Parts: sequence; structure tokens; C-alpha cells
Amino acid sequence: MTKERPIIGITTASLIFTSILIGIGFAMTIPFSHAQVTTQQQPIIVRIQNTSMSKPAPNAQLNNQTLPHQIVVALPIRHDGKIWTGTVTFTASKPIEVEVEHKYNRYNKTIDAQHGEPYHAKWFDGTNIALSTMTMFTNTPVALTNTPISTGSFTFTGSALVFHKTDGIPFTVTYTLDVTANALTPANQLSSSLK
Repeated sequence: MTKERPIIGITTASLIFTSILIGIGFAMTIPFSHAQVTTQQQPIIVRIQNTSMSKPAPNAQLNNQTLPHQIVVALPIRHDGKIWTGTVTFTASKPIEVEVEHKYNRYNKTIDAQHGEPYHAKWFDGTNIALSTMTMFTNTPVALTNTPISTGSFTFTGSALVFHKTDGIPFTVTYTLDVTANALTPANQLSSSLK
């Protein structure tokens, strides 16, 4: 019996050790793959306070512009299926425009002349975008100096956020952003929830 116990003990120990390794393997595999899925669904939080000087927009020819716009890209366009949602507060050295950009698949929809197209252009990489220009901030007189500048705060949702000046004159903008990049709701989920 003494000789059989070590064999049974080793066999039992081997089985227990193998079970532990397999259990650890499953434990490591399941949470890791779950973590990857969860990470893709987790929102990305961005808080920025920055001062930037404008640069000529590199896509003037792409959008048939005769004078390059001056721009500051506060939030770049997203290509990961997420959109920016949040608040921006800013002040600029000169009157500027603020634009929220939206990906715009103009070839995915049949748009007729009666309905027309939204205001649109191309992003720097050629992505079609629809533009939401925040005109309420274009020319705000400041009481202290009576100098027209652009300043304000607003909430927004879109694929990108840009400060720009269409006359090509350089400017400086100081801004604070508190935004989250969230995944878009898939169209099939939206249509099924409306039924």
C-alpha cells in the first residue's frame, strides 16, 4: 500500500495541477477576451486645455478653395465608429468660425434636387463630411475693448471639432474641452427599437 499511495498521490497531484493550469488558462483567456470587448465599448474621455495658433488648411484644393482657410483642429475626425460628445469653451484673438464635422456618406443615399444636400466638404484625408458651423460665435464684441472676437461655450456631438477662419488670416485660440468618444448605435439596433 505504501508503494501505491505515492503513485495515486502523484496522479492526484498531477490531475489537480493540470486542472489548476487549465482553470488558470480559462480564467486568463475568458477575462482577457472579455476585457478586449469591454475596452472597445468603453468610452474614451478627453479633457484638454490648450492654446493653438492656426495653420493653413492642407485641403484647400480638395474643397476647391481659392484661399486656404486657417485652422486649428481641436478634435480630429474619428475613424473607429465613435463620435465626440461634450463641451468646449473658447476665446480667439480674432473673429473665427467654429465647426462640428460629421461623417457624411453622400454616395450611400440618393439625394434629389428637391431635398438638396447639407453643407459639406472633405476632411484632410478625403473623407466626406457635413459641416455644422456655429455662427453665433463668429463676431462677438467684447464690452471692455469693443473689439470683435470670437468667444463662447457650447455642447456638441460630432466626428471632429475645428476652429477656422475662411479669409486665410492667422489667429490664436485658447480652449478647454471636456469630451467623451462614444460608440454609435448600430443602425440595426435603432431600427429594431423603433418597431
